[in-house]
Amino acid sequence: MKQTNEKASTPVNPALEESAAHSTVFDDVFRTFAQKLPQLLIPLINEVFHTNYSEDEDFEQLRNEHYEKYGKIITDSIIRIGRHIYHLECQSQKDSEMVIRMFEYDISIALEHASDSGEIWEIEFPQSCVLYVRNHRSLPQYHEAIVRFSDGQQVHYRIPIIHAQHYTVNDMFEKKLLILLPYHILRYEHFLRSNKTNEKKLNQLLDDYRKINERLTDTCEKEKKSEFYKDMICLIKEIADHVIPKENEARKGMDDIMGGNILTLPSDLIREERAAGREECLVICLEKGRNDTIFSFVQDGLISLSVGADRANLSVEAFKEEMIKAGYKLPDNG
Repeated sequence: MKQTNEKASTPVNPALEESAAHSTVFDDVFRTFAQKLPQLLIPLINEVFHTNYSEDEDFEQLRNEHYEKYGKIITDSIIRIGRHIYHLECQSQKDSEMVIRMFEYDISIALEHASDSGEIWEIEFPQSCVLYVRNHRSLPQYHEAIVRFSDGQQVHYRIPIIHAQHYTVNDMFEKKLLILLPYHILRYEHFLRSNKTNEKKLNQLLDDYRKINERLTDTCEKEKKSEFYKDMICLIKEIADHVIPKENEARKGMDDIMGGNILTLPSDLIREERAAGREECLVICLEKGRNDTIFSFVQDGLISLSVGADRANLSVEAFKEEMIKAGYKLPDNG
C-alpha cells in the first residue's frame, strides 16, 4: 500500500505518507495476487470475516486509487461481493499508526461508494483487515480507535489482523489459503539471515517445501490448473530469493525442490512451440489414450479443440461431449 503526491509543492500528511522504502517484495507479491489471481482473496475473506463464499463466487475488483487533499492513496486490494465491499492490506512491518492509515483508506473508499437515498446520504465503511506476513508476537487481534464526534457520539473502529505465520502448511491447504504460501519462508527468516548451521532447522524448512510442492502439484492436477502451478511457484521463489542469503545452503535445497519444475512444465513447452507455429508437432508428444491430459490442455487454451479431437481420434463434437463428461470446461471459443 502506498500514497503518492500529485504535486511536489503539496504538503504531505505525515500520518498517511508511506515512502517507497515501505513498498517491498512482500507487498508486490500480494498486489500481484490481487490483480492477477484475485480469486485467491476469497478464502482469505472467508477466514477473516467468517463468510462462506464459494471459490467460484462472482466478485468485482474495485479501483484502488483514491484522491484526497494530500495526494493519491493507493490501497492493496478492494473487491465487492454482492453488496459487500472488502478492503485488504498487506503489511510486513509493525506500524504504530496503521489504524490511522486504515481509517483514512476506509473513509476514501466509503465516500467513493456513498449513495444518495433522497435527503440522507448513506456512507458505509468497507469490511477491512490487515494481513501481517512476518511473525510479530506483540501484535493484538485488532487495530482499534475510538472516533468521537462533538455531539457526544462515538464509534469503536476496529480492524481485524490476520497473521500469515500462524498457519502451517496443512492449514493453508485445508483452508485453501494458498495466497499465504509465498510468505511461509518468513517463518524461517531469523534462522536464514543468521547464516548459522542448524541441520534440524534446515531439514524442517526443506521438508515444508517438499510438502508444499507435493500438495500444490496434487491440487493443480486435480483442479486442472497447470498455469496456476507455474504462477504460484514463481511467487514462492520471488520471496524465497529475497529472504535467503545467496551463499546459504538452503537456497540450493529450495532450488532443487521448487526450481526445476518450472522449467519442465508441459504447458510452457507447448506455449513456446505454439507461438512458433508448431502446435501439432508438440501434441504428438502426448501419450495416445491419455485423454485427460489432452482435455486439460484444451481447457487451458494451450491447444485447439480441433487438434485435441484429432489427437483423441474423435470428432470435434464427440470430443466436446467427452470433455464435459470428464468434468472439464470447454474453452470460451468452443
